[in-house]
Amino acid sequence: MAGKLSGKNIAIVGGGFTGLTAAYKMSQLGARVTIFEAGNVLGGLAAGCTILDAPVEKAYHFLYKTDKHMIRLLEELGLRDKLTYYKSSVSTYYGNQFYPMMNPMDLIKFLPLKFHNRIRAGLVVLYLQNVKNWRKLAKISAMEWLTKFAGKQVTDVIWEPLLRGKFDIYFDKVTMAWLWGRIKQRVDSRDKKAKGEVLGYIDGGFATIIKELIKKIEETGLAKFELNTPINMIKHYSKNDTVKVTVNNKDLTFDGVLLTVSCKVAEKILQNFKNSNASYFQKLESIKYLDAAILLFATDKPITKYYWHNINAPNSPFVVFLSLTSLIGCDRFKGKHIYYIGDYILSDHPHMNISKEDLEENWFKSLQKMFPDFDPTSVLEKKVYRFKDAQHIVDVGFEDKIPEYQTPCPEVYLCNFSQIYPMDRGTNYAVRDGFRMAELFEKRYG
Repeated sequence: MAGKLSGKNIAIVGGGFTGLTAAYKMSQLGARVTIFEAGNVLGGLAAGCTILDAPVEKAYHFLYKTDKHMIRLLEELGLRDKLTYYKSSVSTYYGNQFYPMMNPMDLIKFLPLKFHNRIRAGLVVLYLQNVKNWRKLAKISAMEWLTKFAGKQVTDVIWEPLLRGKFDIYFDKVTMAWLWGRIKQRVDSRDKKAKGEVLGYIDGGFATIIKELIKKIEETGLAKFELNTPINMIKHYSKNDTVKVTVNNKDLTFDGVLLTVSCKVAEKILQNFKNSNASYFQKLESIKYLDAAILLFATDKPITKYYWHNINAPNSPFVVFLSLTSLIGCDRFKGKHIYYIGDYILSDHPHMNISKEDLEENWFKSLQKMFPDFDPTSVLEKKVYRFKDAQHIVDVGFEDKIPEYQTPCPEVYLCNFSQIYPMDRGTNYAVRDGFRMAELFEKRYG
């Protein structure tokens, strides 16, 4: 295939949405592309699986109305008609009770807060919706800002449990700019006709997009996928401006390399260049990560009518409970009900290391306390997934830590979720960055 990158040999490390989108665009431009994926499946955090023989994701995913980069990709792939928006529903678990939390009136009825604090909580969210310059929120932690403006009770009851659940021991370090980004995303996804938030889901799950990306890449005849293939090391040979990638103790030569892995993994791969640019490695090392544990299961009896449940209980063993079928319906699952339990945790947390059976038992016991009618014997199928480096810690001063795309190794570039600040990670930004990297390589090598 002729194109601006014809004759160029490119390596892409990491087979998530950023890597796959970049590979799709680069191969369309004529590059020979090799995608190296350390795991046994493509798609990253949005990788597909099945439950009751129906396709879903290993970790819960959805799209916002404002996810223009993903919508652009769906249009290019001819999949736009696979995207449907559904009315979302949210509840908060506090004091052994679930409270709807979908509109201002729900907040007014939220009895755990004193009445004047319910008003105060609503005014704070309204203010944040209209903030245009997020940078003024970047130099203060969310906990400090919320305590000052929302008040201690609102922060203790609503915000601190969510921040603890999302960021574990780092909850009080997270910048307010990050929380602003999350609030803005959700507010911008509201729909007047639906009278609330709407979220998008793909018919056939996100694996539908991944399969079509792989198909388009393979159709060029210029790409190779190397699964279960972690990269050991990168070397640079300046004589002919090529990069040598060490894989399974073999050196493979490329014109350019795109790393779409976490900063932790990139640091190891680029170790040969640590002495040449210490400041770059300081940035890589300064970005901390949490892992994630996910329990996906199906039941023959419904547990809840809400889609999203924030668990604002002290010492909760998980941060979120999600009912996929409360959002998209049960038809594609033969009338059965699909749920996710999820938690962000430190890499040495027991939930990352105990057996799947023990994790399931622990979480089902906790779920039974929240939903007394839930019967674990109604579970038809269950699966546990664990992800390394699933969430980076967006602390105060994070903007100064963000590594540049160009790494200390010539012809090697890094692109990952740490660079999308102040917005939170997600498939939309992964696709955006895949497009960006393809453009960068086109300018560099075209």
